[in-house]
Amino acid sequence: MGIGRLFDISVRSMAAYQQALDVTSNNISNAGNPAYSRQKVLLASETAENGRGVGIKIQDVLRIKNDLLGIQIIKYQSTLSNADKRSAVLKQVETIISEPSSNGLSNYITDFFNSWDQLSTNPNSIPLRLNVIQKAQGVGDRFKQILAGLSDVQTTLLNNATTTVEQINNDLKELYGYNSNIYESVMRGINASELKDKRDELIAKLSEKVNLSVHINKSGAAIVNIGGVQAADQYGYNQFEMKIVNGKMQMASKDDSQSTAVINSGELFAITDLYSNKIPQYKSSFENLQSVFVSKINELHRSGNTLVQSGASKTNIPFFGELDINGGVSNAISDGQLRINSSILNDPRNIAASEIADNDGNGSIANKLARLFDTNFTELNGQSFMDFYSSTLNALGMEKVSSDNSIESSGVILQQLKNENSSYSSVSLDEEMTNVLKYQRSYDAAAKMIKVADEMMQTILDMVR
Repeated sequence: MGIGRLFDISVRSMAAYQQALDVTSNNISNAGNPAYSRQKVLLASETAENGRGVGIKIQDVLRIKNDLLGIQIIKYQSTLSNADKRSAVLKQVETIISEPSSNGLSNYITDFFNSWDQLSTNPNSIPLRLNVIQKAQGVGDRFKQILAGLSDVQTTLLNNATTTVEQINNDLKELYGYNSNIYESVMRGINASELKDKRDELIAKLSEKVNLSVHINKSGAAIVNIGGVQAADQYGYNQFEMKIVNGKMQMASKDDSQSTAVINSGELFAITDLYSNKIPQYKSSFENLQSVFVSKINELHRSGNTLVQSGASKTNIPFFGELDINGGVSNAISDGQLRINSSILNDPRNIAASEIADNDGNGSIANKLARLFDTNFTELNGQSFMDFYSSTLNALGMEKVSSDNSIESSGVILQQLKNENSSYSSVSLDEEMTNVLKYQRSYDAAAKMIKVADEMMQTILDMVR
């Protein structure tokens, strides 16, 4: 081996082990960074054209990343975010309904029918008639509060959706920037591990908001699709907007309104599903209950007779709303609020408690109205008022429990996946310190070889003199 080659091999070795030490130092400095993927130096022998070894080289710096684990983490992160958002909104709905409590609708409805029962025992009593009016107002106010509260939740969800889509658009723009830089780096033969870590962290953040699929192409760029619509790659990115079509939320491309993303996971799925389906279902149930409640009360009340006034009792007076010119009832429900007949509000004697005309002591209609509490109605799926109301609450409760269970199960699986990913990709300080010692000693050995070569050269020069 010539002295010149000895110098060349030693210098090449020192450079290789210096770069290896740089990579190891970078690993150690990022040991506490959860988004960092450990890098591993891949050393290889350097050979000359004649096949003889001429030292060592850095063949590659590998980014230790398990792509399959990454896909699973994205999937369960999206599932967890959906359940978490859904549970939070349903908790707000439960607070609005306030069951069981003294402020629950069930308590107001029960008190209302009890007031009729009390009136049936003493139909002449003005205080008991005033009590019926008061309890009816309580029911009406509670219906109004619940329906208005559900509408407020929908408004909040619409604002949430708009904000979330804006965040998605910003993330996609940033993702495109990372993809472009990674693509350029790979094409120039530059390691882009740190850029890939930042890109993957952004994709994980994006998966919290919406379901997505990711494919890494040969250039190292991430091709991301959201709900079947291409969202970003190294050449560009899509921008989305939230639209309301027939009362349903849709996220469509700004450039192509026909290109609609199918959202089925993530925070945005919880928002769109609750806005488009669940909250309208709850509102529809309450509105149906309210409508049947008014209809059945009015039907019986119109058949009854008021207290005798000016020598005669009156009949055909609806309890809620006013008679229109066609003999029907109008304005019984206005903007979610029950409207008690104005003649009853002005004079409680116009409450029709008697089944017999001009008979103030008869309370049969009041008694029949009280019995409506336990009556089953085809309009309520063959259930009573309270049974139908309970069914609605049960549906809400089951949805909340399902979301809470999903939070627990998805959270456990996600944590297991993250732990597994951490053990695979994160930095082991013990391993890195071992590498430091190994590379340092190799570097020192290469440096000593230069010293040996220098001494050999000096010996030859002394022989020549």
